[in-house]
Amino acid sequence: MVALCFYFQVHQPYRLRQVRLDENAPAESLFSDEKNRSVFHKVAEKCYWPMGKLLEHLLLKYPNDFRVSFSFSGTFLSQCKEYDPNLYALYSFLGRLPNAHIICETSHHSLAALRSPSEFRSQVAEQLVTLKELFNKVPRVFRNTELIYSDSIGTMVSQLGFEGCLLEGWDPWLPQGWNAHHIFKHPTQSGLRLLPKSYKLSDDMAFRFSDRNWASWPLTADRYVNWLESLLDGKHEFIGLFMDYETFGEHQWADSGIFHFFEDLIHRVVSHPNLHFVGVEEALNFESRSTMSVPVPTSWADTERDLSAWLSNPLQEEALDRIMALEPLVNSLNSPVLKEQWRKLQTSDHFYYMCIKYSHDGDVHKYFSPYDSPYDAYLDHRSAVEAFERVCLASRDAQKTIMKQREIESVHLINITPSESREIKLSLS
Repeated sequence: MVALCFYFQVHQPYRLRQVRLDENAPAESLFSDEKNRSVFHKVAEKCYWPMGKLLEHLLLKYPNDFRVSFSFSGTFLSQCKEYDPNLYALYSFLGRLPNAHIICETSHHSLAALRSPSEFRSQVAEQLVTLKELFNKVPRVFRNTELIYSDSIGTMVSQLGFEGCLLEGWDPWLPQGWNAHHIFKHPTQSGLRLLPKSYKLSDDMAFRFSDRNWASWPLTADRYVNWLESLLDGKHEFIGLFMDYETFGEHQWADSGIFHFFEDLIHRVVSHPNLHFVGVEEALNFESRSTMSVPVPTSWADTERDLSAWLSNPLQEEALDRIMALEPLVNSLNSPVLKEQWRKLQTSDHFYYMCIKYSHDGDVHKYFSPYDSPYDAYLDHRSAVEAFERVCLASRDAQKTIMKQREIESVHLINITPSESREIKLSLS
């Protein structure tokens, strides 16, 4: 038997508006509501609604045989709630179904795991509260932003109480003699199971499906099942089909046949005697076959499968360092509004837009970016961060002024005479 695990990343960032370098705007206004609303509705029409309704049909039709696993970023959920409450209700319903498994991630789809363990833990804690309130589930499995993973990140994930973590099944890090179609374990955290992505089978669907130059085009459910049947040799147990949710309808348009392909594939697998679906938490029951060590961060992005999508040039490094350096200031202000805006500025997409790459990966980056160039993305983010910092410093100064005034008033009250104290009491009565 071979187990298939469909996992979908569902995410939307908050896109910035153009902020003047000298602007002193409220922190909330740094983001373009018009742009975010427009993009959300476009993707909802092409992907979120049709795929959501298809999954609803399949999950209800095959309650004992079909499984799907989701991770929803907090930024997606907040936009969904604001821009399309009916869609929000649909995903709340889907996520509560027994055969839908929910995975935790950072609340703001951030790179905090690479710079600030404390902020990473805080965002995970916030996301757990959100998921419990919306789906009435407490996830046991974690996936970091864009599947960014290393041994040290795995240690943090384990210390937060998770029993499993998703990662790219990248060949250089697979244990010798093993393929990516198994469950592994962390080298020092024995309680953490590692669930690898089968990147070829996943990318055949997510990236190559509509490529007419691909030797396997057009991809049919029959052909895909044949590929899966070739793995029924006892050397493959767990096939992690991990992909961006927008594969369906946005990256692969409806007229490519992607929705029909997916539905046909599900029908064929549930009726197959040697193939079956599992959710991520069911996969935790599999035996871990070997230790898998990932000494440096890996991800599911680009051909390098490393951090270069977000941190391959000085612009990206400087931008991330600048926003993360504000952590002590933001925490000292104890302002939920400012902390929320700070976290929106951490979202990994901002740094992805600044990537300077060419060839195929560069084309992919251009497709996802709302900017004409990586330099425009950097300048917009820098201007927004500087404006945000000015707001924070003004808030800090205001708090200091208030505290100083209170100290003056306190000293004055301590030094009043008994007769003055009686007069104050009479005036208040």
